[in-house]
Amino acid sequence: MQNEIIKPAKYFSEVEKSVLLALVEKYKYVLECKKSDARTIALKQRTWQALAHEYNSQPSVSLRDFKQLKKCWENIKARTKKIMAHERREKSPPEDSEYQPDASSQGLLEYVEPYFTLQSTLENGLSTKESFVVSNRELCDEDKELVHFPVCEGTSQSEPSCSDVRIAADKNYRSKASQESALKKMHEEEHHQQMSILQLQLIQMNEVHVAKIQQIERECEMAEEEHRIKMEVLNKKKMYWERKLQTITKEWPVSSFNRPFPNSP
Repeated sequence: MQNEIIKPAKYFSEVEKSVLLALVEKYKYVLECKKSDARTIALKQRTWQALAHEYNSQPSVSLRDFKQLKKCWENIKARTKKIMAHERREKSPPEDSEYQPDASSQGLLEYVEPYFTLQSTLENGLSTKESFVVSNRELCDEDKELVHFPVCEGTSQSEPSCSDVRIAADKNYRSKASQESALKKMHEEEHHQQMSILQLQLIQMNEVHVAKIQQIERECEMAEEEHRIKMEVLNKKKMYWERKLQTITKEWPVSSFNRPFPNSP
């Protein structure tokens, strides 16, 4: 029983989802990049692997591989998109509405909603990018109670009252504020894209530097091996000549050359 392998839980807990969402937020510039070339796809896969390693090092989580984490994130996005789409259709849902997000859905919505709010705002802003300067009468026509303006004495056409003008100005101001907000978010999205590109370049530079360091380490190991072999060869040569010198010394001792020269007859 001690050798029994404990399988991870099939479903992600709320704590695990919170940890996953925090890590996705950390690496979102790479994971949410819109490029689809081979280099970016490979970089995304390596980022998911790094994210999985960091995820598994957290306490209170089951061990997961990067494929499980990626699938869970895609499910969370799809579920959140569905919730947000329903809320847009039902801006004022009745009390007996059939669809009510549960507590877990509401929690996920709070985490993931910033990913989709900007996209929705940009789409609405681009579709309504027409001129927002309209006449006061056209603005007032939206409200049936403001169509019939009081007619002043001595004039043949009706003019809006001060309250009507204030209402129209307020609507005009809200329209300007909405477009300014959309423009601001558009600039933020451009900034995020630039940050994503910079982060991709930084990761690629790191990979190049790591590869260069590994190459230098291999060259150092090869140089050390070559030096070791050369030292062995030189030591063997030295031992050879030392043995040869000993042989010569034994055969021709130096003392034999110190004997006196014999006298000639």
